[in-house]
This record gives sequence, C-alpha cells and structure tokens, in this order.
Amino acid sequence: MDLVSYRGPGAAGGVSSGLSRIWCSQSQVSSSWWYLNQGVLERSVNTGSLAAPVSTVEGAVSESLRDGHYRFCNEFLWPVMHDLPQYASFSKEEFSLYLKFNRKFAEQLDRCSEGRAEYFVQDYQLALLPDWLSRCGHRSVIFWHIPWPKAIAPEYLEPLKEIARGMLSASSIGFHVAEYAFNFMEFVRANLSDYKVDSKALLISAKGGRVASTGRFIRQGHRRLNNLSRKFRSGSDAVIWQTGVESSNCSINAFEVATALLIQPLGIDFEYWSELRQTCLSEPLPLQLSTLSKRPFVLSVDRVDYTKSVLDRLLIVDEFFEAYPQWLGRITFAQVCGRSRAGLEAFDQYWFLCRSLADRVNARWRSGDWQPVEWLEQPLSSVQLAVLYRQARTMLVNPVRDGLNLTAKEFIACQSQEPGTLLLSPGAGAWQELGDYALAVYPHEHAATIRAINRSLLMPLGERQLRTSRLKKVIADNQVSTWWSRFESILSPKSRDWPAAVHGGGLVLNQA
Repeated sequence: MDLVSYRGPGAAGGVSSGLSRIWCSQSQVSSSWWYLNQGVLERSVNTGSLAAPVSTVEGAVSESLRDGHYRFCNEFLWPVMHDLPQYASFSKEEFSLYLKFNRKFAEQLDRCSEGRAEYFVQDYQLALLPDWLSRCGHRSVIFWHIPWPKAIAPEYLEPLKEIARGMLSASSIGFHVAEYAFNFMEFVRANLSDYKVDSKALLISAKGGRVASTGRFIRQGHRRLNNLSRKFRSGSDAVIWQTGVESSNCSINAFEVATALLIQPLGIDFEYWSELRQTCLSEPLPLQLSTLSKRPFVLSVDRVDYTKSVLDRLLIVDEFFEAYPQWLGRITFAQVCGRSRAGLEAFDQYWFLCRSLADRVNARWRSGDWQPVEWLEQPLSSVQLAVLYRQARTMLVNPVRDGLNLTAKEFIACQSQEPGTLLLSPGAGAWQELGDYALAVYPHEHAATIRAINRSLLMPLGERQLRTSRLKKVIADNQVSTWWSRFESILSPKSRDWPAAVHGGGLVLNQA
C-alpha cells in the first residue's frame, strides 16, 4: 500500500513525523510515499529500515496552481471544517485550482504506477484523490485528520458537496472520533440525495448502484450488508472494488457499492517517546528557554492559529496572576508557538495580536530576571520537546477545535515518577480518549481555566501519578502502529485481523 499526503516523511511535527518511523520500518520495501516538496511531486521508497528512504522527483506543480490550492485549503477549508466560518473566505477560482491540483496529483500517481495500485490518502488537501484514482482503476482509503463540522453555511455547501463525493469514492473514510463521522453522515444525508446513509452500520452507499468511469454497472450476486470483504473485479471496460448489497430497485440488477466509515483516533509511537524520556535530560534547551529549569512551568506546544485559542490562553495568563498573585515570580508559562501560514491575512493578523498581547502581559508582570511568558518561535527537535514534556508541571492544551492533538499524548508518554498534569479542552479530538483523566479547560471560560491551572499546580503527587498511569495505558493501547495497521488491513484482506467492535459495515476502534 502506497501512502499519499501533502507533506512527506520526516516533515516536522504532527502526523508525518510519527508515521515516518512506522512507514520506514515496514518489511514491505516496495511501499512508496508520494508528497509535495517545494512545488515538486516526489516519491520516496522505503528501505525496510529507519534509514533515509530513496527519493525521486516525479513531476512539478506550477506556482499559481500550488498557491491557489494552498489558499483554498487554508482560507476556506480550514476554518469551515473547524466550525469557525467567521475566518473563511471562498473563491471559485481557488476552488477550481484545488480541483486541478488533486487531478494532477492523481494523474501522476497513475502514470507512475505499475498496474492497479492501492493508496492510503491523508487529509483535506487531497480529498478528491479517491475519485480520480478510482476512475483510473486504483483503490484507496482516505483519512480525514481534521474535524468535519457540525453545521455549514448554505453559501459553502456546493464545494463541500463535491469534496464529500470525492471522498466517497474511497473504500473507507477514516475519522478520529465518532462526532466527526456522524457529522459527515448527517452532511451526506442532508445534501447528497443520490446517497443513502446507514448510521448504525456506518455505511454510505450510492442509490441505484455505483457507476464505473465508463458508465457501465458492475454486477454482483447477493451479499449481506455487513460483509466487510472487498473484492477486486474487473471487466473489459470497468474496474471497481465493492462492498454492500444488490440494489432491489434497479432494473439491470446493479450492485450497490458502499463506503465504510472507520472511527480510529491516531496514536503516537509510545515506545519512541518513552525512550526519549530516559535519554533526553542531557539535551540542552535553546538559550531562551534555559531559565525554565529554575522554577515550575506550564507548557503549551502548538502553532499560532485561531483554532488553537492562543489569544485566549494569553488572556488567561494575565488573569491568572490577578486571581493568584502568590504565583508571581514562581511559575512561568512556556509557549513553544511557531508562526502558522505566514502570508495569509487571517493568520498574520492573529499572529500579530498574540505577540502583542504576550509582550503586554510580560511588561505588566515582569520582575527582575522573571517574566510570565517565555515564547519560542523556532521549531524544536523531538529530544528537546521531550525535555520540556518531562520537566513541565502542567501541560495546557486549550484549542477551540482540534482534529485530535498529538502533543497531549507526547506529554503523557514522557512523564516520569513525578509527573505533570494534563489540562485538555473538550474541543480537541484527543478528549474522547484522554478526558477521563485530564482536567477540562474551556478556551472561552477563563475563570474556570484559571482555577484548573491553580489546581494542577497544587495537585498532590499521588493523584498526579494515578492520572498519569491511566493515561499512559490508554496511549500505549492505541499507538500509531495500530492506527496504520487498521488501514493496511482494509486494503490487504488476507491480513485482516479486527480486535474491535464491528457495527454493520463500519468500524469503531479503540474508543475510550
């Protein structure tokens, strides 16, 4: 199975960095990873070890096409998918470039493939790939790493309907949590009349049978709806992978093809982070953060992005010292907070507001060699992050909306015998797994968050150890290797092994 994503192996942070270690160590060395690198479509072939994969250039994307695709993803899809439409702007021209970008990517994959291939497609930048790949006779699954929104403004429906149709050409669509999957099913039910949704079975099927790219229907005998096997069948002029039931209302006995939805939150490489916890203490921190060893600190690691609620967090810091002046000079808020999507107006404005507020908070409360906010813009290595995770007294993760959030999991994996406390917003997808043992913080409820921070700083060691041990078990039971193997199983029926609850046709896996 080949992997396709916007960013390639080894990209800093998030999915790519964790998945790289799993992908590079696969025994199936023929697996490729397709991605965009500085305007060039590249293909890396794994070597079956953690050694650097062999990369080749496979094509180029024009600057205008790349820029239009980038703007559509970040100025429209990103805010709309995070239920923050006030930040969204839609351009028909940029949408057409998004469509063209996806088609060009798929054409390149088809051109370089040897026969029919299977692809694991990642995320919203490439949502239309499953449609274009299926037209070329290739099979795919797609994982949607960000939320699917609760509500969508009428003026934004048409582009999202086309995106949803593209996704429904995949054998399966993966989501982190049940909420996103059910939001997607409700969107399809309300807006795509030619599809029918089985919420209980987690299946979405095209009414009257799905038509192959030539317009010819695929014929198939009766099968049960909850049969998850997917069989490749080909005719002289049509190719399709299928699962579902025979249509009873179609005069030509067309077979109805269904897309299964999978609910499987992404994990981290728990062993990797646990080992870093043991070896990271000799790693020097950047000079700007070297003072953190002098006193306890509250850590946040994210981008300056309005979905992360950085501005509210800084307001909370200011109000925290008003409510608890006894912590002045005794506690620091460390913000590892790089700039996000520079050059896009909404993100640039948000960055300016956050930096200005951080400066004002420091000017108000600074005393001697202490200031309340230590801000680091430069990216840190995994080892440096592990140092901060291990030493932090509290980890504050308070997004308005977040597809999952891996920093919360990395923090837990790095805890030692005197662990810190995780403060987590229910707006993060990770709350569904970790919420039972974290303290809830709501980005817009400042007073409650301030009390939670104070509670975390005063929490007895025994309670911190108990919470951490239970969180570690949750994370260890759902690692990135588990997540990856689920999707390999979908495209490799012979190796299917589902230690999970099967609901009709779809799957709910490892839910807390």
